[in-house]
Amino acid sequence: MKPNFNKLLLLLSIFLVASSFMLNQATPVENKAESEICGKTIKYTASKLLGANGEEVTAPTAVTINPTTKIITVESTPPDQEKVLFETQIETIECSFNKKLTSGKAYYKGYILQEDGNKSPAELVLEAKDGVVSLTSYDEEKRVGLRTIFDKWEIIEK
Repeated sequence: MKPNFNKLLLLLSIFLVASSFMLNQATPVENKAESEICGKTIKYTASKLLGANGEEVTAPTAVTINPTTKIITVESTPPDQEKVLFETQIETIECSFNKKLTSGKAYYKGYILQEDGNKSPAELVLEAKDGVVSLTSYDEEKRVGLRTIFDKWEIIEK
């Protein structure tokens, strides 16, 4: 059974709501000396998203994190449906990735500016372990959120 647009929109909405619960207080941008990769623009891609209950939704997804402009762009295209696109304005970053992005974590906290001018809080956690990078925006207590394991990542040179 193919996921419909409403299901993907619901998952992305849950992702945004859940992301506001993930981190405590904001911390300043913190890049350790060995984490020079944290200052680079990186595009992560995945072919599926994992919902709160572990259900898989086939939706090619790209997450581009640009620490220079402080913007996270999320694009997702569910099969036979319209593309979903939104941006998160980064307020704080805490990053400890190693140079090869094979281990470490990055915490991004910010907001999504809505059409009505309101700001929706957003928090993302990326983790690299054994060369695999995953994204989590999940509240264990409320059992809502979104997870994905990226198929690949690339540094975007400007």
